[in-house]
Formats: sequence, C-alpha cells, structure tokens
Amino acid sequence: MDKHNSCINSKAIVEYVKEKAPSRLDMLFDGLGEEAEGINDPETFFCDSNNWISSSLLIKLFENARDILGEKDVAYNVGFNSILKQRLGYIQRILLYAFGSPAKLVKEVQRINDHFNRTKQVEILKASKREAVVRLLWAKDIPLTRDFCLMNKGIYQAIPMIWGLPPGGLIETKCYFNGDEYCEYHLYWDEASPLKNLLQKIFLPWKVARDTIHELEKDKEALKEKYNQVHLLNLELQQKIKQLTTLQECSTAILSTLKLEELLDLILHKLLHIAHLDRAGIFLTDHERQTLTLIHAVGLEEGAFEELKGYKIPLSKSDNIIARTARLNKAVIVEDVSKMSLNPQNPILKRLKPKAFILVPLTVKGRTIGIMVGDNYTDRDFLRGVDKGFLTSFANHIAMALENATLYEKLKESERRYRDIVQNVNEGIWLLDANGTIEFSNRCLQEMFDCDLKGKNIYDLADEEERKKLLHVLMENISGRPAKDEIVLMRGDGQDIHVLLSSVPLKKEGLFRGALSILTDLTEKKRMEDRLLQAQKLESVGTMAGGIAHDFNNILTGILGYVMLMKQKPMEQEDLMRCLDVVERSGLRAADLVKKLLAFSRGTQPGKVQPTDPGTVLHDAIELLKTSIPKNITVTTSISAELPAIHCNPTQLQQAVLNICLNAKDAMPEGGLLTITTRIVSASELSKRYGFSSDRGYARFVEIDIADTGTGISQEDMDRIFDPFFTTKGVGKGSGLGLAMVYGIVKASKGFIHVDSEIGKGTCFRLFFPAGEAQVEPQETREGTRDHSGSETILVVDDEEIVRDLAKEVLSSHGYTVMTARDGLEALHIYEALGRRIDLVILDVIMPGMNGQETYKKLKGINPDIKVLFCSGHGMDQETVNEVMERGLPFTGKPFDLDELMEQVRRVLDA
Repeated sequence: MDKHNSCINSKAIVEYVKEKAPSRLDMLFDGLGEEAEGINDPETFFCDSNNWISSSLLIKLFENARDILGEKDVAYNVGFNSILKQRLGYIQRILLYAFGSPAKLVKEVQRINDHFNRTKQVEILKASKREAVVRLLWAKDIPLTRDFCLMNKGIYQAIPMIWGLPPGGLIETKCYFNGDEYCEYHLYWDEASPLKNLLQKIFLPWKVARDTIHELEKDKEALKEKYNQVHLLNLELQQKIKQLTTLQECSTAILSTLKLEELLDLILHKLLHIAHLDRAGIFLTDHERQTLTLIHAVGLEEGAFEELKGYKIPLSKSDNIIARTARLNKAVIVEDVSKMSLNPQNPILKRLKPKAFILVPLTVKGRTIGIMVGDNYTDRDFLRGVDKGFLTSFANHIAMALENATLYEKLKESERRYRDIVQNVNEGIWLLDANGTIEFSNRCLQEMFDCDLKGKNIYDLADEEERKKLLHVLMENISGRPAKDEIVLMRGDGQDIHVLLSSVPLKKEGLFRGALSILTDLTEKKRMEDRLLQAQKLESVGTMAGGIAHDFNNILTGILGYVMLMKQKPMEQEDLMRCLDVVERSGLRAADLVKKLLAFSRGTQPGKVQPTDPGTVLHDAIELLKTSIPKNITVTTSISAELPAIHCNPTQLQQAVLNICLNAKDAMPEGGLLTITTRIVSASELSKRYGFSSDRGYARFVEIDIADTGTGISQEDMDRIFDPFFTTKGVGKGSGLGLAMVYGIVKASKGFIHVDSEIGKGTCFRLFFPAGEAQVEPQETREGTRDHSGSETILVVDDEEIVRDLAKEVLSSHGYTVMTARDGLEALHIYEALGRRIDLVILDVIMPGMNGQETYKKLKGINPDIKVLFCSGHGMDQETVNEVMERGLPFTGKPFDLDELMEQVRRVLDA
C-alpha cells in the first residue's frame, strides 16, 4: 500500500483530539483496518514524524475525530491549531521561522509541502508582501476527501500568526472536491511593523535554536531507546528465522517421506538443534484413546530407547504427568523434577534421570493424538529460554506428520480395498470423460466385451438406434441427473450384449467432467426371457390348438369337397370357375392362418422395439383369437383407425393381448362379453388418473383396454397377478407366466399397465404404450396388372414335386423355358452343364442335404453374376430364412401368390 502522508499530519489530529477529549482518545484508533494491525502503541506511532501512512488511513483518522468531537469542520480546526500550537514540531519552526514573513514562506510552499505529504503539487500564481494566489493540484490516483482541503485551508490561514500577526484571509475560488480541476486559494494578511520585524530578527533565531536543541535531545534519547529495541528485535528475529527455517525444513520432510520412523527421527533431531534440547521423544495415543505408547526417541544413550520403546501409560492414570498433559491438552513445564511428587520407580524417570523437562501435546483439529517430551540433562535452567509457542508449533508439525503417515496408510488400504471391489465386483464399470470416451473399465467389463475399452468412445459400441439411448443417458448426466436404460451394445466380434446401464454424473466446481456407469449384463437374462416368451407363446398356441384345428378342418372340408365334386361330374365353365374360386379362397384363408400363427409363435427380431401400428396388431390378434373363443362369449371391438404408431415389439404386443384374452376366456366359463377398445390419452391425464410419469418425456400414449364380465380377481390375488409362476388355475392348466410376460412386455416398451377388477363383476386390463412421431412404414401396394411374360430360361430348385410342377406350369404359361431340380446337388450339375443359358434360379431356402444358402454360394462360384429368387414357407429353420431376408436378397413366400410370383420373377430378371 502506498504511503503519501507524513505522520506530522496524524500527530496534529492526535494532539487536537487529546486536547479536546482526552478520555476518548482510544476511540480515534478504532477500525483503522489492516494497515494499523500489529501497532502496539498507536498514539506513539501516529505522533512520530518519521513514520508515513496512506491517505486511506488519514481519511479514517479524520472521520473518527469528527465522530468523537462532533465538529463538522474538524479537519480545518486540526490544520489551524497545528500552526497555532506549533504541533508540527521543530521541522515546522525551522522551515517557517527561517523565512521571516508569510510572503517569503509562500514562495517556498512546494518544498515545504513535500516534507509533509505527497498528495498534491502546489503552484504559486501570484506572490507579494501582503497577498498571494496558490493553486493545489491534487493527485488523481490517491484516495482523497474534502478533509484534505479543509486542513490545508486551516494551515494557510494560521501561517501569519507565527510572526505574531492576526490570522490571514482566504478565499477559495475553485475547489477540486466540488468538481473543479484543482483548488485555488486567494490569500492576504497584515504586514508587521518595522520595529516588530527588527525585534524578531534579533530574538527569534535564539528561541528557535533553544527549542530545536531541546527537541533534538529528546529525539536523541528516543533514538537510543529505539536502537536498543531494534537490537533485541533483531536477535529475536534471528531466532524466529531459525525456528521458521526449521519448521519449513520439517514441512519439506513431511512432504518428502511418509515412512514414519525415518520422518520422526529427522524431525526430532532438528528439534534438538533449534530448541537447545538434549533428548526428545514421542508418545502416541491408540485408536481407542485408552493408552499412550512411546513410539520414538532421539538423543538417548545407546540401548536406552530399545529398553523403553513401546512403554505404555494408561490415559486415565491420574498421577502420571504425561497422561494428565494429554487429558488437559496444555503444555506443561517441569522446572525441577526433584521438587515434583513423581513416582521414582517410573521406568522412564529411573532410566533417563531428567532434571527438568517440557511436555507439549500433539494436536490435530483440536484432538490430542500424543505427547512430545524433551529435556536437557546438562542444563537445569534451559527451560527459561524455551519458546513454548515455537514448541507448540513444532509439536503441531509432528502431529501433522503422524496424521499424514496414518492417513496415507489408511488411504493405501482403502484404495487397495476399493480397487479390489471395483475390479472384482460382478458388474461392469466404466468411467467416462465429458466427451463420452472411456477412461477406465474394470475387469468384469473387459471380460464382458473381451477387450480393454480404455480410450474407446461409447458411441462406437452401439448401432444408430442404441446410440440415441446412450445420448439420452449422457444428456441426463450433463444436466446433473442420474439416468438408467437398457441398451444393446456390440462386442469386438460383433455379438450383441444386452446391458442395464446405470450412470451418474461426475462434476468438478459445478461443471460436468464425465460420468461413472455400472453395466449389468442382461444378455443371458434376455435369452431366458426370450425362451420363456417362446414357451408362453407355445402355451398360448396349445390353448388355441383346438380352435385352430377346427378352422383347418372346416377349410380342408371345403377344399376337398369341391375338388371331389369337380372330379365326380362334368361341369359347365361357370360352375367350374365357382368351385375353383371357393377352393382358392379356402387355400388363401389357410395360408393366412398359418402365416399369422407362425408370426405369433416365432416372431421376427424378438425384443426389437420399433414403430408399430397398434390397430393392425390388434386385428391380427382378434383373428387368431376367434378360433379359440367359445360361441357363448361375445367379442366386441372399438379400435380407432387414427391411432398413431407406438414403440413396441409387434409380436410381443400381440402375445400380451392374446394372453389377457385367453385368461378372460377362462374367467367366463358360462359365457360373457369380451371388449377390446383403444383411445389416445395425454401424459398429464395418465399422471393424474394413475400416478404414472414417463422418464422419456412422451406427451401421448395409446391406451388398449381389454375388459371381460368374468369372475373377477380378489384383492389378495391382485397384488400377485404379475408374479412369475403365480396362477390360480389347476395343475397342468397354466404355467403362471402369462401375466408376468404381459408386464415385462409393457415395461420393455416404456409403457404402463393398470388393472381394475371386482369379484363377480369382471376385470379390465389397461395397457398404455408411448406414442411416437415416427409413422409405420406403409406396405407396398401392388402395381396394376401388367404383362409379366418372358422368354428367358429359369431353373426351379425345390424338394417338393408339387411345388416344382406348379412353378413349371405357371412360368411356362407365361412364355418362359423352365427346368427343374429336386435338390441343390442336381441344380449344380444342371447349371454346370448349361452354363449361362440359365437366366434365373428360383431356389428353395430349406431343403434336405444342401440347403438354399449353400447352393447359392456354390452357384456364385460358377457365375458371380447369377440371378436368384429365394422362396420358403417359413418352416422349421426360421433363422436361415431370416438371414436371407436380412441380407436383402430377393425373396418370396409360400404358398405362392401367382401374380406376386410372376412380378418378382420379372423384377429380378430386369434388375
């Protein structure tokens, strides 16, 4: 802090207040701030003209003086009285008397001003025997108040009184503190008579000399006293520097090693050197704070410490001075052991025979962890020079060293324990930075992915759909919230891993720095769920088997009956076409029933959530259901045609609906009403009615209600209906997985389920699925009827003769040359023989021996540009069929839709 004001100014303030209100002088030094801290005698300090202070401190002194005396213009009065009462000391007298008159003084005012302050520059605009114009240019970068101007005005007006003249006049024409660039004073005064001037010239120098010599003698004595004080302070300072150096060296040692014995040995030897001790030792409390144990000592004769090491003192022992010091947590000095009532049989006293010693508690955060003891066996009076404050500080350093070493050991143990936990826990753990890059992965996660994931970005472990889920989780973390979701990630070998990702944000100074995530492997659980779903599907198929068989028998009755009728009697063209039309419709109906049954029992891409048209799924489920619902149950539906797409697996949604409906059938043995309705509900309505809230922020949900008029569910059973394997049906009539699967399917789709039921009045299941913005892909509409004829050569490969013959008949009728093969091996022989004369191969996917996939690979070996149309009835080997479709190869299903078959053939040939 810059100091621009000599304490001649503050002396004037102190002596003015001391004169006016001596009992309140202490108030002048209140609230002076950091600059005055450490001043033991402020009155002496502020009256010493050799000291300098800042303008801020002088401003505070003016304010305090104004508050004490209640004088608005106290600064003016201080300045006036400083001249009147000669409070500026012999410097004032030398500078002022030497000039002989105000006129001469004014001309040297800048030089005089520099002796008192450096807050301004003074310009003399005019100076004569009886008047002058003075301009004060205040420094703009120094804190100043109007008090500085007032004090100067008081001084200038009082100056003529030094020579016995009346106070001068002063007119301030401009004032810096009123917004002007400077302060400007117009001064005038009376002129002394010639006789008075003569007398002053004769006698005044003697008076000045006498007063100055007297004051110089006083200053000489003060300087001698100050010199002695400075010398003593210098000696103390040197000792303090040594002590601080020792403390600094101890601090460095504490930071350099955490080996406790080595550290204590180093520190205690430094203590002996600086504190004039011969011996020193450390007692440490145990964790239960029951005993004190001697753990280290230096300066002892050979073999002494080995005898005493580990000596224990009960902390509760009242007659032991070391235990008492630890309990009281205060340093204790024993100046003469012989005068103390100490136990002479104490092993330490008996072995070491101390004459005097000092005990200092080792304290950490107000808690005593031990005692430091030291003595000088050659000098009984060493304690007179002991600095207890220094020893206390030194003891605190030792306590810090002990605490650091203890904490370090605990930290090592804790780190090892937690490292073992993190590495061996049966969950995957990763640590991400703010960009989603993996900084750490534990052993379980590395085994899960069969690689070290460090340095990989999490988005590289997922496909496009799953990246959206990862992004959602990370965005939640960035917002400061934990997040959880089920996500499918990819191993290095391309295999899928289903995980439950639970992630929490990591923040530093309020900023997102990354995330800590736990990944629970759900892959086997998902496989088990799929198997249970499949088992439950088959259970549902078994439940519907009777109705399906009944429907098939009806269809076959129609087909066989009309075929036999056509064979038994000749028919007109019109009757023949009518019979054939019935046979065709019956066959298509059978094919559609098989297709729906296969789609339900197998499903495509199990567990895959996608935008789904709920209306289509519900209509398909009802068609399957009609075969199994007895005639005494009426099925009514109200399915809106304007429903938005929902996020779910279509096959699983169909299964959930069928499970609930089949349960409803069992609940109405005497018949009743089964109602299926849909509607759109808002998220706010869902929350208000049922307390459900979506963590994905969906605004709308599609509600599917399935209600029956059956026996209802008791409140006791209501709490358990979704438990796996819970069933109220008899043995062999249900596995108890149906409603558990329904619950799992709805939850996997981020939906909700609610059940209303009353005994004797029926049950209503309400399923809520989130509605998305994505629309269901529209099915391709068949192009208008057009000519699909051709003259190319086609090879039909199928293990079923009836399929080969039908294909040959249809294709030949459209102009194609057709050859057939009953398996893959025969097809290869034909293709090798005829080569590129064959333009297209229609290839069955599922065949005995060499299947369609293997045949296709060998054919491509012969002709890389071969054109193939795969076909299949979605038989037993559904995975092979799925693989063909996923690769995007041309495919058509069985039984053939002839128009579709011809369209496909033409499209592949023209590609």
